[in-house]
Amino acid sequence: MSGPTRSPTLADVADAAGVSLSTASLAFSGNKPVSDATRQRVLGAAESLGYTGPNPLARNLRQGRSGVVGIAVGQLSTAFRDPAALPMLDAVSEVLGAAGLGLLLMGDEDDHARLPLDAVIYDICGRETWAAYDAFVARGIPLVVVEGPTWPGTTFVDIDHRGGSAALARHLHDLGHRRVAVLTLEPSHPQRQREAGLRDVFPDAVVIGACASDHGAAQQLASDWFDSSPDATVLVCQSDVQAAAVVVEARRRGLSVPGDLSVAGFDGVPTPWLDLELTTIAQPLGDKGRAVARAALARIEGDDVEDVLLPVTLRVGSSTGPA
Repeated sequence: MSGPTRSPTLADVADAAGVSLSTASLAFSGNKPVSDATRQRVLGAAESLGYTGPNPLARNLRQGRSGVVGIAVGQLSTAFRDPAALPMLDAVSEVLGAAGLGLLLMGDEDDHARLPLDAVIYDICGRETWAAYDAFVARGIPLVVVEGPTWPGTTFVDIDHRGGSAALARHLHDLGHRRVAVLTLEPSHPQRQREAGLRDVFPDAVVIGACASDHGAAQQLASDWFDSSPDATVLVCQSDVQAAAVVVEARRRGLSVPGDLSVAGFDGVPTPWLDLELTTIAQPLGDKGRAVARAALARIEGDDVEDVLLPVTLRVGSSTGPA
């Protein structure tokens, strides 16, 4: 009875291909020029021997890397409830996975400072302080920040919040609206920029409250506002989840949208529980995630990376009409 067979090594591949061990290694890594003929000979030898390639964990350790990128997403219990967050996370994981890197989701209450990470993505909407920031900077860990804050030493990936909100406001102004109310996000870079864009057109817009992109919280604020007998003809929300909650509450009270009240949102996410399409500002969620991941990869390699500002698009639905 024969004993267990030995797994093929890179040295076996090099011998079979008739090249040096270093040439075989370069053929797999692609870090330095190797002729196509030599690369194909090495890959052919590897296939015939059943060799699948160098161990990525060992390679990362030799390079002083963990092969893992962390992403701070706030409360893990609620991280997957925001429909605007999921497409971006999918795109980030797709790009990092193709590069052989893993993605570690981190809650805002965890101690991240000592984690062996190759880079960190900060995506806690509404949070502008983070205890781990100074520690990561001190360790030289590359940081990519999504939609603020603009911390020193980080790469900033953002969307045109202000320009998008101004475009939405001009659309509402063209419909004849002059009495405007706004439901904002909690204090943050996106909240300030979206409100500033609205006030570029409607400087006297009345803020009715602030909450996260949460259906229950937004519906309660809308309910309190309706109880105050408002005279606004349109309520602009800073997320589509908020806007959907306002539509639900309006209808619960027998109000017509947009007949009695126009409602607009921001994000461009699906709202399949509504029988109307929201007027909103659609942001490129997948493109944003890919830009974030590419910036993280470039920072890992030591490259200088410029900040990124992505455009947004006005999408007119059936939730807004003439004042």
